[in-house]
Amino acid sequence: MMQAKLWAWGLRNLPGLALVGVLAGLVWFVGDAFNDRTRLRAELAAVQSDLAAAQASLQQAAETARIHRAHLDRAADEARAWGALSDDLQQMEGRDAPLSPLLAATARRLFRSDQ
Repeated sequence: MMQAKLWAWGLRNLPGLALVGVLAGLVWFVGDAFNDRTRLRAELAAVQSDLAAAQASLQQAAETARIHRAHLDRAADEARAWGALSDDLQQMEGRDAPLSPLLAATARRLFRSDQ
C-alpha cells in the first residue's frame, strides 16, 4: 500500500520533479561552464606570462647576436688591416735606401754622444 501511495505521489508530481531535475542540470551545466571559463582565464594568463618571458628572451638573444656580429665584423676588419700591413711590410723588404747626408751626420752625432 505504501508503495502504491509513493507511486501515486511520484506520478502526480512528475512534471514538478522533472522541472526540478532540468533546473538542477541547468545550474550544474552553467556552474561547470563558469568553472571552465575561470580555469581557461587562469591558463590564458599563465600562457601570456610565458609568452612575454619568451619574447623578452628572444629579444635578448637577438641583441646578443647583433653585438656578436658587430664584434666579428670588427675582428675581420682588423684582420684585413693587419694582413694589408703585413703585405706592405713584406713588399718593402729589401728596399733599404741609404740615409741622406744630413740624416747620416745627425745619426753619427747622436750615436757618438751616447757612448
